Amino acid sequence: MKVLLDKQFVFIIGAARSGTTWLQAMIGAHPSVCTFGELQLYEFYTTPWVAAWKRQVEFSDFNGLPTLWSEDELYHFLREFLDRIYSQVLYTKPEATFILDKHPGNSFYIEHIDKLLPNVKFIHMIRDGRDVAVSALAASQSWGGLWAPKNIQSTASLWKASVLGAKHAQRYEGRYLEVKYEDFFANGVGTLKEVFEFIGAPVDFEEVVSIFHSHQFERMKQRGTGTNQYTLPEAFFRKGQVGDWRSALTPTQRYIFHEVAGELLRELGYETDAWWLEHRYQRFTLPCFARLATRNGTSREIIRAVKYVLGTKWTERLRTMRDYLGGCPL
Repeated sequence: MKVLLDKQFVFIIGAARSGTTWLQAMIGAHPSVCTFGELQLYEFYTTPWVAAWKRQVEFSDFNGLPTLWSEDELYHFLREFLDRIYSQVLYTKPEATFILDKHPGNSFYIEHIDKLLPNVKFIHMIRDGRDVAVSALAASQSWGGLWAPKNIQSTASLWKASVLGAKHAQRYEGRYLEVKYEDFFANGVGTLKEVFEFIGAPVDFEEVVSIFHSHQFERMKQRGTGTNQYTLPEAFFRKGQVGDWRSALTPTQRYIFHEVAGELLRELGYETDAWWLEHRYQRFTLPCFARLATRNGTSREIIRAVKYVLGTKWTERLRTMRDYLGGCPL
């Protein structure tokens, strides 16, 4: 297992649509870093194998792989598997001393990854969950239809679970770095330099400046590629803005997000308790509309019935009262 022992492994973790692909492309531009597309080795291969092993151990004493191998032998096999994969990846940049892996799903397998790889370092990319929600909802309507949640409640839940899962890596002192998406807009060069210093990749200030400016969002969007010119789906790059949620989320969606993940939003320093309120009356109206909006489409059925009963004339009048109604989509 030469590669696993000789190279420094670095993992970018965090919720999907948090800028992890952007960060991967910038780090991967360093001459000593080798990276690649999302292989999903842990979600689809090593973790299911371990889960199958545990099931066989629990339910049978006389058949299955555990009758032939010990648990140590299983993990030796898994490390050999990873070494073979990463060795092939390393052919793309044989001189690299760092191997960078990135997939949002890895946020849920921190302990598993740490058990398989020696001294792995974790970079946790965090983005305002409301902007993540807007981006994920947009992705669900096009290229991300197979994975992206299609409602604000599920999107907020996934963001929260991903962030909390990634934070498990905090236990590894000196091997966990937390950076915010917004930091790259406020001080991009300085933040990127901190990232390179964390992983131990030597780089001077001018190189950091060059890497950062060559990976500006609009340039990457025009190219339509991630790291190593890896082609990304059409519409993968959306706006890349900070605070886009202010114009994209309805009052009801804001309240639902607050109910699901507001506490974490506050802990991360993004907002106060009452960020979702624009008017005092919404403290009473929005909880009602939120309950309707999260009842398996009940709100849509009610709205269709209202439109049918009232007719076009009165529906239009109600539409003008939408602010009073807290953003209910009539």
